[in-house]
Amino acid sequence: MSENATELYPVALPDLEKKLVLTYDSGVMHDGVGAQLQRNYGTYAIARLLGVIYLHSPLSRVDYQGLTALKKNFIDPQFHSEFNDLFQFRSDLMPSDEFYELNLQDISIDTVNRLVAKFDQNAQGGRPYLVQLVLPYGIADRFPDCYEVCKGLSPFTLTAREGHALRVAIHVRRGDLLVVDSDRMLPNAYYIQVAQNVASTLSVLKVDFQLELYTEVPYEEFVVQPEHHGISHRISAPVVVHPEMNRMDDFSVLPNLVHCINGRAVDCLRGLATADILVMSRSSLSYLGESSTGTASCCTTRFGTRRSPRG
Repeated sequence: MSENATELYPVALPDLEKKLVLTYDSGVMHDGVGAQLQRNYGTYAIARLLGVIYLHSPLSRVDYQGLTALKKNFIDPQFHSEFNDLFQFRSDLMPSDEFYELNLQDISIDTVNRLVAKFDQNAQGGRPYLVQLVLPYGIADRFPDCYEVCKGLSPFTLTAREGHALRVAIHVRRGDLLVVDSDRMLPNAYYIQVAQNVASTLSVLKVDFQLELYTEVPYEEFVVQPEHHGISHRISAPVVVHPEMNRMDDFSVLPNLVHCINGRAVDCLRGLATADILVMSRSSLSYLGESSTGTASCCTTRFGTRRSPRG
């Protein structure tokens, strides 16, 4: 495998599955469920790409559970369980009962080469590496098509459109971004312009459609403190959140609009994953929706996954 072969997939080395096991380290970052599942998907995807063994580690905790939970400063300790039950990752057969465990924050092709070289030198007495990985993006971002294998893991299925309006899901990521990492928020005008362009094209084609707006809206003013669940001292002073911040009236210009506001995370993800067309945000939940089933068409925006976004 060559670190310089940026346009080619790495070629799996002989017997690599006997030398390396990858698993997602679910005990390090407990942010949003979208971000955590995207990292899990990425770990699975690069394991398949490299031809190594995959060991599944389920989610252990989710700290950001939506705007309503943020307002109440309350989290459900079992919030992750529904997603562990829904997303079934199957572990491969293990090459050994004994491993040399290694915790890595990030990974690259060069890292894999170094580990393989150490194994070949019998540095661990023949024990394969069990790499507990936090961020898979050092490889996954270079070979984004590796996520294609994740479509086979999706618990969601696309429904037949016959007799039904074509569904256009618009994911307007807000929630805790009203408080932290606000630079990730795209303006309402972006979503409106894209949705209007899609609607205009579908109208010309005489295709019945509905636009579904998925977002979170504060219905009353509240204050977020630095120690709030899901914030984890990423702000230095209290922040006031109020309904006017979303400017929901902007979207009233869109035709055939269905509001999907403050829904359960799993229902939002299902809506995004099963839509015929998805207008995405700079959000792991958007990307998870797209990579889960391969929505028929996606309107994407550039988004740096290596920043490890919070859902």
